Amino acid sequence: MTDIDRTPPDFGRALTMGVALVAVFVAAYAGPSTVLLALAGVLSIAIGILRGRRVAVTLGAGVLFVALLLAGVSGLSIPLTLFGIGATVLAWDVGENAIGLGEQLGRNAPTKRAQLVHAGGSVAVVALVGVLGYVVYLMAMTTNSLTALVLLLIGALVLTSVLRG
Repeated sequence: MTDIDRTPPDFGRALTMGVALVAVFVAAYAGPSTVLLALAGVLSIAIGILRGRRVAVTLGAGVLFVALLLAGVSGLSIPLTLFGIGATVLAWDVGENAIGLGEQLGRNAPTKRAQLVHAGGSVAVVALVGVLGYVVYLMAMTTNSLTALVLLLIGALVLTSVLRG
């Protein structure tokens, strides 16, 4: 009897790292300090996705998120900042899903289709929230900022509940 390898499937690893690297490329537009921080986040994501460690993936996504926030503060355009943050959230979500599939079914189970469906749904949610976030930003520039803040908080709650649900 052989033991089942419970690490994430290769396709999930590749998908997670590909999306995380997109976020690094976005952070690179803001300068060397943000790209170095973003690379530290991606390193943590890589360790987590290779070993099946949720904490490392979450920590890495958090560091990558902070790098993109700093990039936005440093002058990166709002659409690019939102795109990079969306890629970060997507990398975290896809990585978590890959780890879960590895734990439940094993590394060698045929999970590519399930991962693609999950990633597609996540892309749709992240894109919707990103567009809504940009609309809220535009509203804040032209109208009552309290309305924009309330809408932004509602969007954050929707994103969190959909990705965790």
